[in-house]
Amino acid sequence: MSCVITIHAVLMGRGISLNEFGGERSPKVIYKGDFMRLPASLDLVRPHNCVLAGVAVLVGMIVAVASRDIPRPQALFAFAVAVVVCGGGNAVNDYCDRKIDEINRPERPIPSGRLKASNALVIGRSLFMIGIPLSILLGVSCVIIAVLNSLVLAFYAAELKRLGLVGNLTVGYLVGSTFLFGGLAAKNAPKLQAVGILAAMAALSTIGRELIKDIEDMRGDRKIGLKTFPLHHGPRAAAALAIVFIAAAIALSPLPYLLKLFGEVYLALVMISVLIFIGAAVIVAGSQKPRAVGLASLACKVGMGIGLIAFLVGAIG
Repeated sequence: MSCVITIHAVLMGRGISLNEFGGERSPKVIYKGDFMRLPASLDLVRPHNCVLAGVAVLVGMIVAVASRDIPRPQALFAFAVAVVVCGGGNAVNDYCDRKIDEINRPERPIPSGRLKASNALVIGRSLFMIGIPLSILLGVSCVIIAVLNSLVLAFYAAELKRLGLVGNLTVGYLVGSTFLFGGLAAKNAPKLQAVGILAAMAALSTIGRELIKDIEDMRGDRKIGLKTFPLHHGPRAAAALAIVFIAAAIALSPLPYLLKLFGEVYLALVMISVLIFIGAAVIVAGSQKPRAVGLASLACKVGMGIGLIAFLVGAIG
């Protein structure tokens, strides 16, 4: 409960009032395709993102136990915690971004008038209140991560996402910690070290890709007053820093093989991922124009996917 109170204090500390925005329908919004629209409360939490967070937890658990036969009770609870906490973070994020979304994403539940801002905050806080106690079933380490990530998600939505590189680092931490949460939920898993490497690689490559995406989004971010790294330091400096983080992730990639955690199949697959990441780095180093950075961002996404497959094959192979 104290964690949820802190989250509430974070949001109120920015001077955000529950009565500031009543969820009235913006006159600029034109509705299309209502037949296929999700209920507002479900749309608010972005269920597809929540499921992906749960899948990342399961991947971390599979890598940790080095088998497809993961402990089912822990897997169920860990998946549920990830889904619920992620949903809480998404709800709080929409609450904090409601004014920006009036311009950029008027179809979102709050600016479209389908959901009041106060209700969105209640949903977010409630999901945190469900997720954190549920993590108790998974052990102390998982409780710590669940509490910390809930606080980080609230701080990120309220403030950190607007602080340039700090926001990028936060996203990287959140992605990496999801895999680590799954590994710790398995309890006394034989290959937790491999999960730690996976979490670090995921965090570093995510930060690199976030910087590349910030270059791609410079025009729109400038209009809404965001202080992203490329807007503050220039796209060339952002590209250079992105390459540093990508290079750090690449440097970690051989470790599972060198430490004899995984075999040659892992090494072969992860080298494909490495080559794709190198291609992304070459692209963004050569040009920071929208088309080039868009291609580099896509390459990073593909490289991350293949790297994830490498870890899964290495774990169960």
